[in-house]
Amino acid sequence: MRTFWEQVAALVEQGDRQLGVRELGSGPSDGGPPQVGARNAALKAQCEDIGRSLDHLERLKGLFHSFLSPVSELMLEFEACRGRLEETTARLAALEEAHRDLAARHSAALEDRDQRAAALDGARLDLGNCRNASQALQRLVESLSRESASRAAEIERLGAELADEGRTRAASEAALGAATARCAELEARLAARPDLARASASGVGPREGRDASIEAGERRAAV
Repeated sequence: MRTFWEQVAALVEQGDRQLGVRELGSGPSDGGPPQVGARNAALKAQCEDIGRSLDHLERLKGLFHSFLSPVSELMLEFEACRGRLEETTARLAALEEAHRDLAARHSAALEDRDQRAAALDGARLDLGNCRNASQALQRLVESLSRESASRAAEIERLGAELADEGRTRAASEAALGAATARCAELEARLAARPDLARASASGVGPREGRDASIEAGERRAAV
């Protein structure tokens, strides 16, 4: 491009110089033969200059035509670049829209994360409370187990005491039955003995004698 414009400038300068030479060659004439020869020479020089100018114009035309092809290619490339720019602009707009969408999703994800973190903290707090309640319940169960074992031992002890008392009562009832039988036997013997009157005379009645016999029988059973 720079070489082309340099050539155009050189041609323009050359044409300007040729026009200046023609202007210098034209002057007042007095109609003499020398002047006519000089005028003819000037006209010939002007014709030669015009021919050279035409040659320069043809060269300039060729340079201009040779310049049209790069310019058309440049325009085509410019159109292609403009199309790529429009496509890039559309892609950029789509990317910006996608970025806004991603930013909104990211914000929603952060909010959801905060909510889940709060819920997790609440769940951890509830879990801690449940653990504390479970430990308290376990301690209560252990205390009740110990109390139940103590009460079971107490019940067993009372059962053993009741069994002992039952055996003692059975032994007492057996001793009482034996004493009663002994008393009946003694009463029968006393009734059959003739010294019953003497016992009555000495102030000992049948009942007192029976009681004394019962006490004597109980002492023998205890022994």
